[in-house]
Amino acid sequence: MGFQLLLEHNGTVYNASPIVLEGIRLEQSVLMEAGKLVFCVKRDGIIHFVEGDKVQFSVDGVVRFCGFVMKKERTDAQIITVTAYDMLFYLAKNKGTYVYWDKTAKEVVAMIAGEYGLPTGTLQDTVWKIPQRVEQGQTLLDIIQSALTLTQYATGKEFFLFDSGGLLVLKERKTLMTQYMMRCDGSIQGYSYVTDLTNGTYNEVRLYQAGRKEVEHLAWAIKRPEKIKEWGKLGYYAHIPAALNEAQLQEMAKTILKQNGQIQKTLVVDNCNADVYVSAGQSIYLEIPDLAEIGIAKTVLIEKSIHIFHQGMHQTKLYIRVEE
Repeated sequence: MGFQLLLEHNGTVYNASPIVLEGIRLEQSVLMEAGKLVFCVKRDGIIHFVEGDKVQFSVDGVVRFCGFVMKKERTDAQIITVTAYDMLFYLAKNKGTYVYWDKTAKEVVAMIAGEYGLPTGTLQDTVWKIPQRVEQGQTLLDIIQSALTLTQYATGKEFFLFDSGGLLVLKERKTLMTQYMMRCDGSIQGYSYVTDLTNGTYNEVRLYQAGRKEVEHLAWAIKRPEKIKEWGKLGYYAHIPAALNEAQLQEMAKTILKQNGQIQKTLVVDNCNADVYVSAGQSIYLEIPDLAEIGIAKTVLIEKSIHIFHQGMHQTKLYIRVEE
């Protein structure tokens, strides 16, 4: 396995691979977080780079990360630890106000990317049009997330936004399915499993409508009494477009309750010998017979991946969403 690290400063591209120390750490996520690359280099007086310069990291000739130097930490031994982020960093750092009508989430992504000069790749059509939306003083990433969440609750389809080789890409989850399989046959050396009611689990949904929040009214509500008795009331609140009719509201509430009406389960598979190209957003087949009280043998979603490359070797850590 071979990797290449390129740094671009004022139009000059340097191959920094020979001065890399202690490996390279690549973090990627579909949880609306910027991809991150962390590496250490030994200052050689030849390769010069500053904050804001471009970074490209490739493995066996395949580009795995494109981003920009955002942080440099130096020691008296002339070792520099560098942190670079991809384009989602700019979506997270900038805020804006948008008022729009009859736009799909894809069109919202294209609108924001165009205004901020962020290049795009494949933007899959999300089809469903958001009747109206007011976003005031929110981060660009939150504005896009709101559009994707509304789309998911209206259609049941989940879309992921991420940086792919220096281009913003929007893809439906099902298009990222893989045939990759991982079993407890020596490739998994450790794991942790968390079940959680505190974040993202709901047994009651209340949807409100109005042109202004101070005069909003309850438009639709749905609940699961048996789960309220079991867990206590865990309510979901949302202010949604006034243009949605009763049938649309009912379907949206049902979808929200279906997708969030269970205990959240997260599995972290550590020190595994996964394929170098396994990454966040992909769905893989995972088999761990003795996982907690349930065992698992099913297709799961990778929400976040960490790859560490060092001396021709690499280790992987995967954060996995376990769904019923």
